[in-house]
Amino acid sequence: MKLLIVESPNKKQTISKYLGPGWRVEASMGHVCDLPLKTLGILLPAYKPTYELTERGKKTIDRLKIAAKDVESVWLAMDPDREGEAIAGNIARYLKTVVSTFYRVVFNEITQKAIQAAVANPRKLNRPLYEAQQARRVIDRLVGYQVSPRLSRVTNQKLSAGRVQSVALRLLVDRERAIRAFAPTEHCGVRLNFKTEGIEWVAHWQTEPFVDEDNPYVLDKALAEQVARIKEVVVLSASKKVATRKAPPPFITTTLQRAASIHLNINAEEAMRVAQHLFEKGLITYHRTDSPNLSEEAIAPIQEELNKLGLKEHIAKPANRWKAKAGAQEAHEAIRPTNPALLNTLLDIKAQNLYELIRIRALACQLSAAKVEMSTIVLVPVDEKQDINGITPQFIAKGAHTLYAGWRLLISEDQAEEKSDDKSQMVLPNLKEKQILISIKSEVLALKTQAPKRYSEPALIAKLEKEGIGRPSTYAAILSTLQNRGYIQFRGKLFETTPTAETIYDALVGKFQFMEIEYTRAMEAALDQIAEGKQEYLAVVEAADQELQHGLRKLQ
Repeated sequence: MKLLIVESPNKKQTISKYLGPGWRVEASMGHVCDLPLKTLGILLPAYKPTYELTERGKKTIDRLKIAAKDVESVWLAMDPDREGEAIAGNIARYLKTVVSTFYRVVFNEITQKAIQAAVANPRKLNRPLYEAQQARRVIDRLVGYQVSPRLSRVTNQKLSAGRVQSVALRLLVDRERAIRAFAPTEHCGVRLNFKTEGIEWVAHWQTEPFVDEDNPYVLDKALAEQVARIKEVVVLSASKKVATRKAPPPFITTTLQRAASIHLNINAEEAMRVAQHLFEKGLITYHRTDSPNLSEEAIAPIQEELNKLGLKEHIAKPANRWKAKAGAQEAHEAIRPTNPALLNTLLDIKAQNLYELIRIRALACQLSAAKVEMSTIVLVPVDEKQDINGITPQFIAKGAHTLYAGWRLLISEDQAEEKSDDKSQMVLPNLKEKQILISIKSEVLALKTQAPKRYSEPALIAKLEKEGIGRPSTYAAILSTLQNRGYIQFRGKLFETTPTAETIYDALVGKFQFMEIEYTRAMEAALDQIAEGKQEYLAVVEAADQELQHGLRKLQ
């Protein structure tokens, strides 16, 4: 008999069915141990964590020891990430008094093929992955348990600091203060309106030749009114070019979180909870991933489903691939349905909607690029006497027209919030150089510079990812912690910081390196290098603590 241990009991029944006789499946219910609550729990000088079984963990280990008593081997099938490796390593440590043979198995989806392939190709526990997760846990504990009490004493408030949560808070406070300090500038523009061949379109005055770097806006309304008196214009140039828009990649953790917020009004924490449920039900592949690419075996069933949908002629050849961002962890593929032909998950409406979002995105990612005709028309006054201070005013109109929809046959708008320069642009008439036009309306535009916007949840997740703050799997927890502690709150759908957040900001910025984006980014890179076996656990943790002690001496 062999014992296979997974994290969630929701996986037990399905996996047991796939493994057949000779196997027993049990669940660890996640982590079984943690650092102690009331003490630092780290022994110097080796920075060795002193893990203790949690109350639930004691019951779990007792149950697993009984289950492991008469088995020949234990197979540790925790999630395929650093957290899963840490859970596997700790369970092996507690069970080694009962059994001596352990195997680590990983699978990216809960299907019969994937499970059987995993147990046919077990590996040993990955020590570098385990140590990378342990380093993160220890450094986070060093920050939280050493800085938070000092911060509370200095501010005379019960406050907390965190290695990643505090720099995320800094982004929000920086934005809030930029909004507060913003002084709008009222300036002018000019728009010419036309109707040509039944097409209504507009051209805007290009103000750059009339301003300079120190004064980038037209503040003189009389100048704008002079330009608006131009009615008759001639086409200086009319150009067209065809641009291709490659299909968006299938979802990774961050783009799924953002899309769930934008399209389903589900926050990041709930999106991850629902995705976990879909994964455990065997409906999607693992949802914590940085890889934007599908596995080779996933392409054929997706193409087959596209064929059934009547989209055979629109399938990309060769299959679409994408370059991962720097530092991406590509141990497993992008998020996709395990069976792209499955439409109804028989789950609740939120799960169904998230599943369909994932499914359609995975199908669309293997369609051909869209082709868009980009048009630019440049107009100048017919009458040279309408030059201003020796400068000829120019008006530019930009338009876009879809020549071939490609992947947009399935996705009408980009579900990952990427922006393209052909969005919301008008269709322009076919014009020729030297063609003369008369505007049906000229108007002076009263414009005003806009303050920076507060972050929405999708925008903040995108910023955290761009700056290399934390890992995608931690974003939901970061935002939840900041909200639960009253440091940020929603104003509509945008985050607003509270006075408490600004108190923390003022106390920590300039004293601690973990409040700096560059330092945080470098720390994530160091943790990645531990996982890759390129850095030593002790060197990274010791350096982080030394930097922390330097900051603590400043926080008096």
